[in-house]
Amino acid sequence: MCREEDRLFVEISPVIDKRLPHRVDITDKRCHVVGFGKAVFGMAIEVERILDTHLKSGILSVPCGTLDKFKNTDTQLNSNGRIEVFEGAKNNLPDKDAHSTAIKIKDFVSRLSNDDVLFVLISGGGSALLPLPDPSVTLEQKMLVVKMLARSGATINELNTVRIAISSIKGGKLTVAAENAHKIVSLVISDIVGDPIDLIASGPTYISGMNYQKSANDIIDKYGLRGQLPKAVDDLLAKLTPKEEMKITNNHLAIIANNSIAVNTALQEAEKLGYHAVCLSKVIECDVQRLSEIYLKLVIVLKDYMTLGNEEDLKTKLKEILDDLKYEVGFIDQILEVLKARTKSGICIVAGGETTVEVKGSGIGGRNQELTLRVLKKVLDQDHSFDFGDVGFLSAGTDGIDGPTPAAGAVGTLSTFRQYSDSSLQAYLSTNDSYTFWNKTCPRGHIVIGHTGTNVMDLHVLLLPFS
Repeated sequence: MCREEDRLFVEISPVIDKRLPHRVDITDKRCHVVGFGKAVFGMAIEVERILDTHLKSGILSVPCGTLDKFKNTDTQLNSNGRIEVFEGAKNNLPDKDAHSTAIKIKDFVSRLSNDDVLFVLISGGGSALLPLPDPSVTLEQKMLVVKMLARSGATINELNTVRIAISSIKGGKLTVAAENAHKIVSLVISDIVGDPIDLIASGPTYISGMNYQKSANDIIDKYGLRGQLPKAVDDLLAKLTPKEEMKITNNHLAIIANNSIAVNTALQEAEKLGYHAVCLSKVIECDVQRLSEIYLKLVIVLKDYMTLGNEEDLKTKLKEILDDLKYEVGFIDQILEVLKARTKSGICIVAGGETTVEVKGSGIGGRNQELTLRVLKKVLDQDHSFDFGDVGFLSAGTDGIDGPTPAAGAVGTLSTFRQYSDSSLQAYLSTNDSYTFWNKTCPRGHIVIGHTGTNVMDLHVLLLPFS
């Protein structure tokens, strides 16, 4: 905080998205905080530290296990009870506990007045931790719709669009409830490719002119789910009409962290460990089956160049492989540069984003665990033809939770995978049972760290040794 003459300001830094002034005037105002998501516990601790006695009250909705994880650490809220913390969304799914907290939050913000400044902390997982469907739809019915879409391969953007259409708190409706406050300041950690602020945690404080009803119906039709939805949801989507965009001038939003920060940090660490580090993409959006093919082809063409050294052939093949992937400008030139230099132990290719899985089996898994399994199996299948060396691959969620499992993801190398038969690996993939594979068959490759206290999507790391 800082003072200028008789005014008191809270300074906001860093701000990646420039929709928020770099400081907020809280002179003679009561400050309050609400938050929902995997990262908001740590965010709230910092807000409490900065605002100190100016913070009067607050409510947080955090994942199950958060309080236990930080119980014996320095990461603690003050014991004065100004901020109430409620856990919910077990296994990253909306539940009655999260629903109860969502009701508390909406009721809390609706009682604020012009004497109050509301800080809203938003991060990944916020959708599951702030479930408040339209009164005509039950929480169970809403969860069923989201589950049907997820199993059909819908992207996170599509899931959030449908959530907004059938919610009474998302899509700017929390801001509408809090409109009597003097100022509403949303601080957002992005967990979505491209940082669309209207879709992060389903945009509870973002007022948009988008026709969510039409978009939601288009998504339902795209995945062939028309007629399979609960009748209450079908009826709601049929009767919803576009609302005129509201202008709430006291509402401010800013993205303060995103996947780019995680990718850049990983690149720096890889360089420190003795690798040539190259960023493939920070906006990966792809089905794991297709993406695993892309990673395999990358390994093949890069290893081929190491043997034959045909520069033009490498450029042509890389462009073909990455044709419909949004890769970093300069990636191909940078790869060529490090392949020519070879002054370090190998290449470390880092990517960020969020994949999808089309679920066909009844196993237990997550997109990161399945992607690592798929990539290493494909590389293993081709190793006899190319002699790849000890290629390594990692895929993990920065939140520490991959799907409805306690794992963040998985990591492995070709040398550890040579002991497994093709048929045994395929059996796990056919049933989407990647968690069981890593947990029972290859536990040393399982990344189990619990909730990390943040969420900026996933990281992929591909290691290719030069020898």
